Amino acid sequence: MLRVVTVNVWNLDGPWRQRRVELVAWLQALEPDVVCLQEIVETADGRNQAQWIADAAGGFHRAYRGREIREGVLFGNAVLSRWPIDETSDHDLPYEPAEGEVQRLVVHARTRGVDVFSTHLNWRFHDGAIRERQVLALADVVERSSAPGSALPPIVGGDFNADPDSTEMRFLTGLASLEGRSVYFQDAWRIAGGPGPGLTWDNRNPFAAAEHEPSRRIDYVLVGWRRDGGAGRVEAARVVCDRALTGTFASDHFGLLAEIND
Repeated sequence: MLRVVTVNVWNLDGPWRQRRVELVAWLQALEPDVVCLQEIVETADGRNQAQWIADAAGGFHRAYRGREIREGVLFGNAVLSRWPIDETSDHDLPYEPAEGEVQRLVVHARTRGVDVFSTHLNWRFHDGAIRERQVLALADVVERSSAPGSALPPIVGGDFNADPDSTEMRFLTGLASLEGRSVYFQDAWRIAGGPGPGLTWDNRNPFAAAEHEPSRRIDYVLVGWRRDGGAGRVEAARVVCDRALTGTFASDHFGLLAEIND
């Protein structure tokens, strides 16, 4: 069983030195094979949040790409894997400059023959139109970057900043078309999650509550269609990083763990 975790790290905001210990505690408890991380900062002196997490958790290889948000400082996404990363690439998503917005991207890593993508879409509530363009671009990236004939379908983890019933998420899960196109990814929570709503932005988390936004499900693990023998079928999903193991929450987001038949 392949265990995949996605979590938005919330850059360096809040009590980062305490939060990073919490993140590592969760990874050590969950023992994932692959981790998708968003809002990863690399500082001008080369310190990288994903690298720190990988080193502290132990046993992970890292792929990271970011875009410069100020001189020498990068902001982006990462993939961590228990296995060596054989190939990596990054791809810009459609972007409209706005206050508080940055260039969004997709980071791709191929590890043990599995194509994994970590992404992060525009955050503002009224950005549905740009997110629709971003998911179209994401679908293109996944299609052209994934190895044909691989044993497992491609896996996408990320903070999509969109509810499940939004057009952009309905497009990715085969429930709506955009510009005459349709695709299908398994939404891990919808297929194999628990009886609740699977909230990943949840006002039970004081870091989220401080933003005065409604609770909602905006973080996803998406998996392409299963192979003929069943490999790639999502077997289980649960919300993680949803309580404090070491005294503080890991992020303003909760994460998601998906177990995928391999």
